[in-house]
Amino acid sequence: MVPMANKIGFNELVSLLSGSVGKSTMITFHSIADTDSISSAFALSKILKNSQIRVPDFMTSNSKFVLESAGVGLEMFKTGFMDDAELIVLVDVNNFDDCGNFAEQLKKESDKVVIIDHHAISDSGNSMIFNDERYNSTASIVYDIMEAFGIKPDMQTSELLIMGIYSDSAEFRNAEAKSFMQIGKLLDICGMDFQTLITKLSHIASPEARARTIDELFDAETAIRNGLLYVKGATSVHAAIAADDAVKIGADIALFYSESSSEVAFSARCRPAMDYMGDIHLGVVMKKAAKSIDGVGGGHPCAAGAYGPNKDGKYDFIKAFEDIVFGDKK
Repeated sequence: MVPMANKIGFNELVSLLSGSVGKSTMITFHSIADTDSISSAFALSKILKNSQIRVPDFMTSNSKFVLESAGVGLEMFKTGFMDDAELIVLVDVNNFDDCGNFAEQLKKESDKVVIIDHHAISDSGNSMIFNDERYNSTASIVYDIMEAFGIKPDMQTSELLIMGIYSDSAEFRNAEAKSFMQIGKLLDICGMDFQTLITKLSHIASPEARARTIDELFDAETAIRNGLLYVKGATSVHAAIAADDAVKIGADIALFYSESSSEVAFSARCRPAMDYMGDIHLGVVMKKAAKSIDGVGGGHPCAAGAYGPNKDGKYDFIKAFEDIVFGDKK
C-alpha cells in the first residue's frame, strides 16, 4: 500500500501545481491511452505552461479520432521519455507498471512524480498522489483543477474534457451529479448541445461496417461463466466497437479481436461495477495475456486492450484471459 504521507488532498494538489507552473514538466499516462487520459493531459498542459505530453506507447484509434475532430494536432503528443523533466505528472493511472515503455524510468524517478487519478491507490514509490474515487474520470478532476486556478477552458479543451468525462463514466451509466454539472458548463463554452458534440467527436462507422459488426456479434460465442454472461469473437472492424456493443446489449464481460497484416489487437470490456463486484481489473488481465502475442496490454478495470505481432498466439491469449478472469486470479 502507498504510505499515507504520499497521499495529498485537492488543495495540496492545486498548491503543488501552482508552484510548478514554470517547471519543465512531462505529462504522461497509461499504456494504450484512452480518451480520458489524453483529454486530461491536454487540459493540464494549459495550466503547466512549460510542459510536454509524452506517450508511453500507443493511443487508441478512438483517442486519435477525438483529438483530430477537436482540431488538436497529434504532434502535441510526442514519443520518448523526457529525461530533463523537473516534474512528471501522471494522469489516469496510479502505478508505473501500467505505463508501458516508461515504467522502469518512472520507478527510478518516482520522487519527481505527481499522480492524479480516480482509481484505488496502488504502490507508486515516492510519488505524491491525489486519488479520489468519488470522481468517475480524471477529466472531471482536471476540470476542478482548472476552476481552482481560475482558468476557463477554451472550446477545444472543453470538447475534450466532455469526451473524457463521458467515456470514463461509461457513457454516464456510473456518472455522479458533479459529472452533469461540469458537462453543462463545458457545453455552454462549446456553444452546442450534447448530441451535436457527440456526433462531431464520435467515430460513426459506415453503414457497411456497422452491418458487419452486427453480423459478427450474432456470430460471437456466448457462455455463462461463474454466473456471468461472457461473449467473445472476432471482428473485421475495431475490436473495441464490438466489445462495447456486446456489453451494451447485455454481456457482463466481452473479448473481441481483429487482425491486420502485421498484428492482432484485442479489446476487453466488462459491465460497469463488475470490476468491483467480481474483483476484475481488465487492464491487469490484458497486460498479462499480452505475452501470448509478444505484445503490450493495459487499460482500466472495465475497459482495456492489447496489441501484438504474434497472430498465431491469439488462442493462447484467449485462454490466458479466461484462466485469469474465470479461474485463479493469482
